[in-house]
Amino acid sequence: MQTLTLQELFGVKAVQTSDKLIINKSDLSLVGLTPTTNNRAQQLLVAILLQALISFQGYLTEENGNIITDENGNPIGYDNSQLYELLEIIHWGVYIPDGYTNRIRNQFIIHSYVLDNDPN
Repeated sequence: MQTLTLQELFGVKAVQTSDKLIINKSDLSLVGLTPTTNNRAQQLLVAILLQALISFQGYLTEENGNIITDENGNPIGYDNSQLYELLEIIHWGVYIPDGYTNRIRNQFIIHSYVLDNDPN
């Protein structure tokens, strides 16, 4: 089993010190975040979750972001969720609430595990 790197969860330019975690919003633009000086906390959290989800499951894409398909036109996906030992993220779905055409909702299922070193 593997653990996720800081960059896999928060983007390639993420760094940490003894008291800070620094995440560049530009790293999160790959998952749809438009960086502004006043992004809402919900936007940032969803962008971080979508960034982390890439390590777990998704579809193969070309350099320009187009999804690669097989000979039948089906997207070629991957699921690495069983490779990581303490966290699992599943993208449950995307929907737009009735009457809110400008609000996309992402639903996630997150499982977090702990190590139990006590054999009893």
